Amino acid sequence: MVKREKSNYMIQSVSHALDVLEELAKSLGEVGVTELSKRLKLHKNNVFRLLATLELRGYVDQNAESEDYRLGVKALQLGQAYVSQSSIVARATPILRDLAEASGETASLAVMQNGQIQFPISIESKRPVKVSPRFAVSFAAKGSVVGRLLTAQLPDSVLAEILATDTPSDVAIRNHLAELRTSGHIIDKGGVEADVVSISKVIRGTGNEVLGAIELLAPQYRARVETLLPMVEEAAQAISTALGAARPTLAATLEREIVEAPGTYAGLGRIK
Repeated sequence: MVKREKSNYMIQSVSHALDVLEELAKSLGEVGVTELSKRLKLHKNNVFRLLATLELRGYVDQNAESEDYRLGVKALQLGQAYVSQSSIVARATPILRDLAEASGETASLAVMQNGQIQFPISIESKRPVKVSPRFAVSFAAKGSVVGRLLTAQLPDSVLAEILATDTPSDVAIRNHLAELRTSGHIIDKGGVEADVVSISKVIRGTGNEVLGAIELLAPQYRARVETLLPMVEEAAQAISTALGAARPTLAATLEREIVEAPGTYAGLGRIK
C-alpha cells in the first residue's frame, strides 16, 4: 500500500479556520471581518462564517461595541493543555529557570514545525536591561538564529529542498553546515538581531533525535560567550538526558575538541 502525503488529506475549511486563529494571535488588538478578509485573501462571507463558528465554540470573542474579534478563552485552554501534556516542556522548564537565574539572561525552549520556530517556554531575565522573552511569537526558521541551527540538523534530502532558493539565509546555513552539525550549537553576535547575542544548543531525545534547542539571549554589551556557552551546553545536556538521550562518550568529546580547535567556537553563525 502506497503511503500518501498528509497534505493530501487536508480539509480546506479547517485550514482556513486555523488561519483565522493564527492571524488573531499575531494581532496586537482586535481585528474586524473586513481586515481579516484582506489579510487572509478570503471572501468576507467566508471569514464571517468561520468567525461565527469559532465564536460559538469559544475560540474567539466579539467586541459588542466595535464588532471586531479577538481570541477567546478556549484558545488559552488549548495552549495550557499543550504545556501540561508535553514531556519536553515538563523536563525543560525547571532547567531553563535555573539557566535564566544563573546566567541572568532570557532563556527559551525552541521547537521547529513546518518551517516555523515556536517557543513553548521563555523565561525572562530579571535584570533591568534585558532581551524580551519569546512569548506568543514565531519566526520563519531560516530567518532566526536558533532556526538556522535546527534547520541544519534536518536530513540531507529535506535540507537540499529547503536551501534551494539561495537566499542569504540559505548560504549562511550551507557555509556553516558541518560546524552546526558537529557542535550542535550556534552563536550570533548581533548579526541577525541587532545588539543581541544569541547562543543556542540542540536538545536531543531517545535515539539521538533532535527535539528542539535552548536559546539564550543577552544584550551584546555585557554578553560573555566564554561564560554563557558552557552554561547553555550543560542545560541542554541535562534536558537531553532527561528525555532519554545518551550522554556523550569520551571519544565523541575528544573528536569535538579536535574539530573546534582551542579558542574557537564551532557553529559560529554570524550573518553581517
